[in-house]
Amino acid sequence: MLSGVAARGRDIAEAAQRRAIAQGTVRLQAAFPELAVTAQADAIVLTGRIDPEDARLRWIVSVLT
Repeated sequence: MLSGVAARGRDIAEAAQRRAIAQGTVRLQAAFPELAVTAQADAIVLTGRIDPEDARLRWIVSVLT
């Protein structure tokens, strides 16, 4: 019985992670249209160049912390 509960918990956590990655990808693509934003199994990857002084980078930090 406990193993079934643990498995269900893992399924719920994995679904939540997939949702968070999908939503984060959409938000980041909207915020950084000049970058390529792709979702991976356990990460969001931004590819391209952005000025280190760009204020939008502070937004990313605020989302991650």
